[in-house]
Amino acid sequence: MLEPQNWSAADAATRRAMLQRPESTDTAGAAAREIVDAIYAGGEAAVRDYADRLDGYAPADFRVDAAAIAAARAGLDEADAEAILAAADAVRRFHVRQGYGSYSVETWPGVTASRRATPVDVVALYVPAGSAPLVSTLIMLAIPAQLAGVPRIVIVAPPAGPQGVDPVLLAAASLLGLDEVYAIGGAQAVAALATGSAGLPRADKIFGPGNAWVAAAKAYVASLPGGPAVDLPAGPSEVMVIADANADAAFVASDLLSQAEHDPSAQVMLVCFDAATRERIAAEVETQLMGLPRADIARQAMRHSRTILCESLDQAADIANAYAPEHLILQLGEAEALVRRVRHAGSIFVGAWAPEAAGDYAAGPNHTLPTGGAARAHGGVTVEAFQKTTTILRASKAGAAAMAPTVERLAALEGLAGHATAMRLRREWAQAWPDDVSGPRLRTSARRRKTKETDITVFVDLDRDGPSAISTGIGYFDHMLDQIARHAGIAVNIDASGDLEIDAHHTIEDVCLTLGEALHEALGDKRGIARFGFELPMDETRAGVWIDLSGRPFAKFEGEIPGERVGEFPVEMVPHAFRSLAESMKAAIHVRVEGENAHHMVEGSFKAFGRALRQAVRIESERLPSTKEFLE
Repeated sequence: MLEPQNWSAADAATRRAMLQRPESTDTAGAAAREIVDAIYAGGEAAVRDYADRLDGYAPADFRVDAAAIAAARAGLDEADAEAILAAADAVRRFHVRQGYGSYSVETWPGVTASRRATPVDVVALYVPAGSAPLVSTLIMLAIPAQLAGVPRIVIVAPPAGPQGVDPVLLAAASLLGLDEVYAIGGAQAVAALATGSAGLPRADKIFGPGNAWVAAAKAYVASLPGGPAVDLPAGPSEVMVIADANADAAFVASDLLSQAEHDPSAQVMLVCFDAATRERIAAEVETQLMGLPRADIARQAMRHSRTILCESLDQAADIANAYAPEHLILQLGEAEALVRRVRHAGSIFVGAWAPEAAGDYAAGPNHTLPTGGAARAHGGVTVEAFQKTTTILRASKAGAAAMAPTVERLAALEGLAGHATAMRLRREWAQAWPDDVSGPRLRTSARRRKTKETDITVFVDLDRDGPSAISTGIGYFDHMLDQIARHAGIAVNIDASGDLEIDAHHTIEDVCLTLGEALHEALGDKRGIARFGFELPMDETRAGVWIDLSGRPFAKFEGEIPGERVGEFPVEMVPHAFRSLAESMKAAIHVRVEGENAHHMVEGSFKAFGRALRQAVRIESERLPSTKEFLE
């Protein structure tokens, strides 16, 4: 390790030099741009040429076939499979609370602004496999993409010689439920994904670390017109460890070397409060290096390491914030106090028992993090990185009239007469026709419920008779929800993902809770609604549903439905579904069903509910439907 430098005695320029990253040349950048430009111009032929030259592998089809993936999974040691699944579960449990939500806000009377969150259509996960297949990177990228609901997730990985992608990586993909893997690496893989060449899909966003050529290619394609988005500014990996006199030297040394063994360009930084601590750690680094298989790589990285001596916790925080490390490890007695002072770091590891290695593999937080000081403005990969948001504006005549003076005034301030005219015309029209200037109330809602088991998004419009789009993963349940929408004469969009590999119960219950919340929100103050609804359709079965939207949650289900399932739908969930709707709608729902055929009894119950809902939400007056003039 290099000789320590004293932070307190250094001027501003010297301090900046202490925190300088290793110098890099732009040879990788120039080479990556050359490859990308050639592939943009030459398409598949250029992809194959570079794949053959650089990977030594250019098969007729870069996609790994299903048989190879299945064989790799079958050949994986079960203990390794269990480790992969355990890590994936921890990553999933950490990330499941992430994700953008959909919501609606009335910003002016009669003006509703909504935000809708949707996944990116096609994402590519670049998984390095140079000296070893980085299974952990695949886990860290695939789990958030799946939680975001990305419909097409593709993996690209450099081939391990003529045999193609390393079987361990293929087995991990299989365990994670991913089957679209391409055996191609380097800048040529990035360019193929950017252009949709050589059988690879055109990616909307490319994720994943790589060598300098991959990083340069990602940055370059993202800068081109129509190019894909990319995840993070990428560069050599780095760690900063802040240690006090009580820190275990072996722990600190292992943390420094676990980062140094990544890459010769990796940088490790040690910040401590006295020279004796530095000497203890430096000696332990040399001891551990002697038994490290990748010692040559680590020694190269250690040549541009730094040791900085500081005098106080505040100075340590200043150093960390100025450096903005990818990984920050705090091995000192006042670690928690320092956490509160550090504003810029990709990920922080607190105390002696939280090594960065745990974060790399199985702790849960994402290990794809900003490097090179980018932590001042960026965070690590999240579920949100795989999503995008769309804002939606709806306005009544009254809403447009209310907004108009403000919009016209601001447009005039900016000298944009066209903007002012667009608003003025609507204001003048609304004022000329005052009979209905109040306009219709918008009875819409977008709700999202995200739990450990499910992720549900629901949109309802009580005044639009379809179309509806419903996807829960349970075909018969989709049909029943569609029957509610059709018979109620409303539009319902539902997108749900859940733990169907376990059972359907969580998905059904959470969909009904979210649908009920959306219906309740769309009804607003319920002014003028009929309030009550009832329906008794006759067929082979008789199903009666009575509704009171008075805001008093109550549910009663009468009737025994025979059998256990209709398709993949468990019939025992029918009463639970109506109970969940009643609870979240804050409504009273009574259901009575008779018959012998389970299919018809379930369908009759949901159809009757839709018909009763149609009556109950109908607007009949301007009064609140309660003798107290409000609903409890």
